[in-house]
Amino acid sequence: MSRDQDLTSVDELLLRLVRSVRRPSYRRRILEGVPSIPGTEALRVLRAVELREQRGKLPSISDVADDLEVEQSTASRAVNAAVERDLVVRAPDADDLRRAVLRLTDAGRGALSTATTNRMALIEEITADWPAADLHDLARLLELFVARYEAVEPPL
Repeated sequence: MSRDQDLTSVDELLLRLVRSVRRPSYRRRILEGVPSIPGTEALRVLRAVELREQRGKLPSISDVADDLEVEQSTASRAVNAAVERDLVVRAPDADDLRRAVLRLTDAGRGALSTATTNRMALIEEITADWPAADLHDLARLLELFVARYEAVEPPL
């Protein structure tokens, strides 16, 4: 294959992958056993809160909007849905009373854990018959690709 053909192939495969993870069947599989989450957008909110908590930071809705690369109003609606389902709690920031911080509830942690387990099981199923070196190469190349992509087209 020529470089142009390879680039076209990569582009088409990336589009196929994005379409695949947007399918209702993918959402159903990832959300299996997680009745409190209405969709994958809520999972993204939970994950954004979890990642900030892991870094020792309490995120705000603005932080979630930045992490999800969406408008603040979109993040606010998604956070409100998570609060209504008792997946996230919102509380005043002790250092800045104008700011509200978000924390995962036990239900939120459990929902996120189940969805993550489901996602990992799907990846395991897809790659079950791959040699370990191939899986390692895929992870390494995807890391390189994403890092270079973000260098050219930085996240918001």
